[in-house]
Formats: sequence, C-alpha cells, structure tokens
Amino acid sequence: MTGPDGPTLDDVIEPTEHPTQDRTQHAKDPHPSDEVLEHRTELERQAVGSDDANPAGAEEHAATD
Repeated sequence: MTGPDGPTLDDVIEPTEHPTQDRTQHAKDPHPSDEVLEHRTELERQAVGSDDANPAGAEEHAATD
C-alpha cells in the first residue's frame, strides 16, 4: 500500500505521440523485398547443393551480344 507521498494518477504522463498502426517496421527492423529474399534463398540452395537450385547460379548475368 502506498502512503500519502506515493504516486498518484496525476503523475502519469500524457502521450504526445500516437503509435502507428503500420506493423511493417516492427522493432525498426527493415524488411527485405521479395527479390532479395528469393536471391538469398537461391544462394542457400547453391551452397548446400540442393536439387531445387538454379543450374545457372544465383547471380544474374548480363546478356552478351
């Protein structure tokens, strides 16, 4: 039990900012795009020699003339 010198509801700070409802930046961790995730997945497939790995490799090569 708090005494007469204890905290009261008058000690509560009123918020000046409203939380965003956008959950895409939760914990301020940037979310990679789908292309980046696909590239990482292909790199991992190449590293372990998966049967699903792209035979051309994970890196995109410029077309030659």
